[in-house]
Amino acid sequence: MSVFRKLYSVVGAFLMLQFLLQFYFIAAALFTITAANDNAKDVYSAFKNADAFAGLHVINGYIIGLTILVMVGLSFGARYRWRTTVLTAVLFVLLLIQSTLAYTGIPIVSGLHGLNALILVGLGGYLTGTNWAFGRRPEPASTGP
Repeated sequence: MSVFRKLYSVVGAFLMLQFLLQFYFIAAALFTITAANDNAKDVYSAFKNADAFAGLHVINGYIIGLTILVMVGLSFGARYRWRTTVLTAVLFVLLLIQSTLAYTGIPIVSGLHGLNALILVGLGGYLTGTNWAFGRRPEPASTGP
């Protein structure tokens, strides 16, 4: 088993943790705002407090980009099938689309940011799961009694 394959699995698991953190950070920002009382002072304070979580969401998004680029490199190093390497590169393209959707300024288009996030998580989980390098190996088939 190649060290690159094992690293791909470890980095893939780290990517899934980063995706989980993305959902946590944006949910924390949203619920900080919605928990505010209905007066100007509380709403202002809630937005100010939510800024920290939104900032973490953005920073983690940049780190996710670096993580995916590392996975593309490891995919080449592990000599995975082209399908795996291309799908890992598609993951990066989806992340670029994700960044674009966040800043369009058109609410209907920006709403696709959440749907694209689900696609990213699904593809990332698929790539990590199908290329998992740890665990039991199937027994080689015996050729005789």
